[in-house]
Amino acid sequence: MAKNMTDRKKNVSRSQATEVQPQQVQTTAAAKASAREERREQKRETATTKSASKPAARRSSKGSSPVARWRNNRIGRFVYEAYYELRYKVTWPTFEEARNMTIMVLIISVILAVLLSLVDLGLFNLFKVIIGG
Repeated sequence: MAKNMTDRKKNVSRSQATEVQPQQVQTTAAAKASAREERREQKRETATTKSASKPAARRSSKGSSPVARWRNNRIGRFVYEAYYELRYKVTWPTFEEARNMTIMVLIISVILAVLLSLVDLGLFNLFKVIIGG
């Protein structure tokens, strides 16, 4: 034991290491034991609160409804989640915002169409000059 301690602390003499070791082992062992006990108590408390807070499962004698069965399969769950996201999570623009954005898209499209037609006309004339026609 003393050899392990001196390996860790090269500057500590052998007699100092043996004097310090029992106290350190006792304090760390006691700290570990108390921490272990606290974790066990927390686990017990959470287990009792979880079991007390869980509602009792209801079982119907009829079985599950067709809507519930449909919602639990993959396609139904996808449709339901898509509806929920579109209905409650998406921030939709107001009418004025949608109108203004539509006008901006139309203006930008017209500007790009004019620019592309000018480039096309210029390249066509350059082609005519090169060909000689």
